[in-house]
Amino acid sequence: MESQPLGARLADVATTSAPPDQHPEDQHPAGDDPIDRPDDDPTTVPAPVHGSDPLAGLERVEASLGATKPRRRLDVKLLLASFGIALGLVLVVVGLLRSVTGREQQGLPDVIENIDPIRGATQVPQQTRVFVDLVTGYEAIMFIDGVELDVISLDGDITQRPPGLGDGGGEQVVVPPGAIYEPGNNTLTFTPGSTQPIEAFSTGQHTITIRYWRTEDGPDRFRTFSWNFYAV
Repeated sequence: MESQPLGARLADVATTSAPPDQHPEDQHPAGDDPIDRPDDDPTTVPAPVHGSDPLAGLERVEASLGATKPRRRLDVKLLLASFGIALGLVLVVVGLLRSVTGREQQGLPDVIENIDPIRGATQVPQQTRVFVDLVTGYEAIMFIDGVELDVISLDGDITQRPPGLGDGGGEQVVVPPGAIYEPGNNTLTFTPGSTQPIEAFSTGQHTITIRYWRTEDGPDRFRTFSWNFYAV
């Protein structure tokens, strides 16, 4: 066998090793390296399509609404009307509180309709009277600062004295010292004075106690009620 030159044998090897289906036109032209083409780069992130992000669309809608929504102005008339309604409610509450009767404010028992001075009163004059109004069918006695006062009934304890020498004429009513009980009005009253156990209330707090009972039951079945006032 005749031996072939070395160059011819290398050319034959190159021809037989090429893929059979590869054609010259499939090869990339010189200078057009596929690595340098950006379309073939797998690391390149494609730009998002406009409108494909729902969150971005929602933000655009909210921005457009905020831009077109007018800013609400302060309504002075509405503010004044609201203030008037609130003030009216306050006045109604105050009126209801003041409409409570004196008995309920003083915490009086059912058988006592009225007292004077009122419970917790201040700036009371030293010569002021102490007055208690009872319902019909009850009697009472009075204590001032723990001292019991005699009860003087207008039915029989009041006497009339003939005029003395130098009097202006007419009979004089003699009232013993103590608290005066008027059966017709069912009231008990004490007025300080020179002939009374208390000439005047000293400055400070004083305590009044009423011991009351039903007339038909007698004084043995009594109850008490007390209150304070401040004299000046």
